[in-house]
Amino acid sequence: MRIHLPAVLLILATGPVAAADPVTLLNSIPAPPTTVAAAGTATQVSTAGNPLLGAAAYDALNTSIASALQPIGSVGGIDLARASSDRAYAAQIQARMQSMTTADKMAMVNQMMAAQQASAGATGEIAAFIAGQRGADMAAQQKIRTLLDGALGATGARHRAVAEAVNSAAKACPADKTGWPLAPCTGPLGVKSIAQHRGVEDSSLVGEGQALAEARAIALAEINKGRNLLGHATGPSAVSLVAWAVTYVQILEDYGRAITLRAGFWAHADSSKYTGTVTDYIRTPSGEIYWPLKDSAYPPPINTGL
Repeated sequence: MRIHLPAVLLILATGPVAAADPVTLLNSIPAPPTTVAAAGTATQVSTAGNPLLGAAAYDALNTSIASALQPIGSVGGIDLARASSDRAYAAQIQARMQSMTTADKMAMVNQMMAAQQASAGATGEIAAFIAGQRGADMAAQQKIRTLLDGALGATGARHRAVAEAVNSAAKACPADKTGWPLAPCTGPLGVKSIAQHRGVEDSSLVGEGQALAEARAIALAEINKGRNLLGHATGPSAVSLVAWAVTYVQILEDYGRAITLRAGFWAHADSSKYTGTVTDYIRTPSGEIYWPLKDSAYPPPINTGL
């Protein structure tokens, strides 16, 4: 997790970023599973705290994305990467800087200014490129979202149709004297519901994977426009250029994770119980995960098409 740096280190942290090719990151986005069985392998149910469903491959990708945006190198003997992630080290550096002589501080400032001047020419070129890309980026990202929202939305509609049919059948179940539907009737409906939801997933995952591959091609075409600049960018300009390219990676990572977690939910689903409607859930030692994964730990894209 990144931390807040002392004021001077915030300036220093605009130095070089970690040597990571955004195209490599884009190509490392895991392909979503093509079957419910594969989704079960790709996802894991955590029992630590609230039961959550995770996908280790996407967690690893997020770590790589964070590393791509982390400063590297050193200024005045300060390890920029460590200073941006190690709170204790940052505190030591802050204390050290407070005790530095004026001459030492001036030497550090001169070193930083020299590094910035060395990349001044590239800075203007990169700023112009990013500004010129704005219209193309908006169009490409809208095309990506429309493509993937359409694929996930179609699957979501099929899931809702299954739920509505099962819930309608559940209303006809006999009830006890309190009006509660009897389990011998609702239980089989829940089992049937999960089987049908899994069928929806098995028939949808390949198409969603193809949509993600098409979206990846759109993103790659835009990132490739900046490949030459990415190859020699240094200093503050590198930060903004890498961040520009990584935006595409993050968009596709969100959608890939959403597809994988949704399919993984149905792979891990156990049985249903009746609480006014037939509610599908995953039974775990520490509790239950209810569909459609509305847990606050998940960002909004996870709810796309659900």
